[in-house]
Amino acid sequence: MKAVVIASTRRSSGKTSMVLGLAGALKKRCGYIKPFGDRLLYRKKRLWDYDAALVCHVFGLSEEAGSATIGFERAKLRYMYTPDALVAKLQELAATAGADKELLFVEASSDLSAGVSVGLDALSLARALKARLLVVVADGEDAVVDDIAFLCRSVDMSGVDFAGVVINKVRDLEEFKTTHIPELERLGVKVLGVLPHVPELSEVSVRYVADMLFARVVAGERGLDARVKAVFVGAMSADAAMRYPAFQQPGKLLITSGDRADIVLAALESNTAGIVLAHNLLPPPNVLSKASERGVPLLLVPVDTFHAAKQVDDLEPLITREEGDKVARLQELVASHFDLSAL
Repeated sequence: MKAVVIASTRRSSGKTSMVLGLAGALKKRCGYIKPFGDRLLYRKKRLWDYDAALVCHVFGLSEEAGSATIGFERAKLRYMYTPDALVAKLQELAATAGADKELLFVEASSDLSAGVSVGLDALSLARALKARLLVVVADGEDAVVDDIAFLCRSVDMSGVDFAGVVINKVRDLEEFKTTHIPELERLGVKVLGVLPHVPELSEVSVRYVADMLFARVVAGERGLDARVKAVFVGAMSADAAMRYPAFQQPGKLLITSGDRADIVLAALESNTAGIVLAHNLLPPPNVLSKASERGVPLLLVPVDTFHAAKQVDDLEPLITREEGDKVARLQELVASHFDLSAL
């Protein structure tokens, strides 16, 4: 059983997406662990990691998701384990998850330094498990080059089988390869893949917005799986809003106060994915009825319009277990743009 640690230089670079894409493209029996959790999910009276729950579901390991993570809190881990005991626990976890598997994916936490104080950072994982290390890099062209240069010049890779980097979410593949790949080759780093930015992978469903905002769905439930392609904050009159081109954009999520029936009705007449109603204010019954008729979800939240918009803006576009189309797209991207033979 071979093990590969998937790490990243920054948060939300696409580690979990890379695991899903690689597993599908390699077509091998894969196991998975994420020793140091950083996205808490409470399910079945236990704390799970969101990424672990998703990957284990896709891999058909749903019952193992709860044991894919050793812990979430540094203080608790220090109290429960000595450094040697933690390494032993990690190796036991990997042996169990990798039993009868051809490949074990070990997902590191948010960035290269996360978990270093308890020995669960990416490099420590790779050393303890004698695993290959693959680093995912994303966040704009300049940041990518800076991160890779830092990785090559300032990070101690002794005792680590460093496979190379994969560059994710690149908006112009050809330009990036022409401009930056020669520079990266001079640094001596192996680039195993350059994956394009795909806007659809960053789109979330209205259901996801409702779940993350703990919103109450008061109408239009059948439209919860619609994808949000744009966000519009309605803090003006309906007439003024309709003069904005963004208000006419299909698949928009409108955020407004629940007592603004005029702008809600105007949104229902256009191509709207969903509407967030602030201040816990319900619109009149005729508006609720029209939303149900059109299948446009109305999401009721207790905060004001500004804070609702801020919460939506802060959402991470995480893949959900219902979005099999995104998983299939990730597998296609990896198969087309990644040097699979290198793993």
